[in-house]
Amino acid sequence: MNILVVHKTSRYEQLVLDQKNQSIKSLVEQHDISVARLLSSHENHTKSLAVIVETLSQMGLSFDTVPRGQSTRPEDDYELVIVVGGDGTLLDVSHRLLSTPVLAINSDPSSSVGYFCAGTAHEFKELLEKTLEDKLKATYLSRFCASINETTKTPPVLNEILICHANPAAVSSYFLRLNGYEEAQRSSGIWISTPAGSTAAIRSAGGMVMPLGADTFQFVVREPYITTKSNFRQLKGIRQFGSSLEVVSKMQEGRIYVDGPHIEYPFQIGDRISLDFSVPSLKVFGMQAKRRVY
Repeated sequence: MNILVVHKTSRYEQLVLDQKNQSIKSLVEQHDISVARLLSSHENHTKSLAVIVETLSQMGLSFDTVPRGQSTRPEDDYELVIVVGGDGTLLDVSHRLLSTPVLAINSDPSSSVGYFCAGTAHEFKELLEKTLEDKLKATYLSRFCASINETTKTPPVLNEILICHANPAAVSSYFLRLNGYEEAQRSSGIWISTPAGSTAAIRSAGGMVMPLGADTFQFVVREPYITTKSNFRQLKGIRQFGSSLEVVSKMQEGRIYVDGPHIEYPFQIGDRISLDFSVPSLKVFGMQAKRRVY
């Protein structure tokens, strides 16, 4: 089997070792509360990665190891991608995967939720053996893309997108079209999430948790601007994949943010943003699929 190991770069490595940030280094040495877990998290991650690399070598498997976002070969060229880090690392990798399955390992469970992860480095050998023997349960996570004017498309969305003004302090102004009904709205933007993403930002904004296996998406209008004349009918809802949703921009400087702040797409007045549901689901091994739905 041809395997790719993608690992995160810890914040300590980025800020202190790579960027030589002396002020942060000084805070670490002073045990300042603002960086209390920076060094220990780095050490935990480094140890976890070493265990995983050693295990793969001992098992005689062919593998490549690359830091997150630095692969020079398409991830879909491999038969299995092993993610070492947390949910952020898996989200980053998922944007470049169409068919290759993933086994995610939480490299620092003391500070990382690892919602998409199968386990820790201490469990890695057993988890990998079960994966290779096709004995580890796989979860298929539904995804979609956002499209601007049916031309520019975002990468596959695993959690959610945020459609809003480029300035977080500015009002987002747009028309929301949903299954033939059109509504002019002003707000702080619109969250649109997959089932997997329904426990993330959209839940904090007032959304509901959806079952992982659901073939649905959810939208929530964030902080709608409501007056005495407002009669909004489309502030939140859950719809089947394939349902028509379109946002017509009244903003000169709008943005689509994909699975966090790192991937953004600009749009302007008159642009149409729609959803594309043709993206294949992401296959994740060993993910704990049980969660409360309410």
